Amino acid sequence: MDTALNSNKSQSKTMKKLTPLKVFSVLYIFACVGYIIFNWETLTQAEGWGMVYMIGLLSAGFIGLLIDLVLIKLIKLNWIFYFAEILLIFFFSIELWIELT
Repeated sequence: MDTALNSNKSQSKTMKKLTPLKVFSVLYIFACVGYIIFNWETLTQAEGWGMVYMIGLLSAGFIGLLIDLVLIKLIKLNWIFYFAEILLIFFFSIELWIELT
């Protein structure tokens, strides 16, 4: 039973640990939700394809959170972990830039 409690504590630590990709993904999701709220009329025109597009962008934020969780579990060396996360943030940003222009 003690092992189960320690396992539960280690899982909660990995969820609470702030990482660059986690912060970027959460900010990205909040930005998408804010854009949806402020541009609702525009997004729901033309049969709602703007909302479909925004749901696709929101899913990219959630995929970022999932990738962050996988990287936390797989990579133990801090410098490799942070390098991988910064590299992923760079690619997510390029993808967003391409989509918005």
